[in-house]
Amino acid sequence: MRATRATRALERLYHERPHAALSEAEVEAALAAAGAPVNRVTVYRMLDRFAAAGLLHKQVDAARVMRYALAPQGEEGAAPRFECDDCHQQFRLSQSAAPVQSALQAVLQALASAGHEGLAVDIAVRGRCAGCAHPSTGAAA
Repeated sequence: MRATRATRALERLYHERPHAALSEAEVEAALAAAGAPVNRVTVYRMLDRFAAAGLLHKQVDAARVMRYALAPQGEEGAAPRFECDDCHQQFRLSQSAAPVQSALQAVLQALASAGHEGLAVDIAVRGRCAGCAHPSTGAAA
């Protein structure tokens, strides 16, 4: 991957917001706000290249929007995430990562024993985030 101004801006964006799961439109707007405007096609290409390189993880949210988040480093599989049904923000669930990863490994082993190969597991819990569920308390979204 070439280190262009746009790719450096994309890398900076995700390092400044490590838990963000952003859509193409959100990435495009953030890059423009950061002084690195890039057209939609180029943003899609960069996101796909970052995902192919294992730097980003692609996932489809409940509204069928493709979102891109930093790929978990040093962990097997994708990090489970929580998606708010109201604001559609996504949050990585890291507090219980070890038990969830153990359960995922058990599921993968059971499927492998049935002869299935090349499996990927993506876990998303949906509900309302603290900011949407309790807006009067000023909970951060």
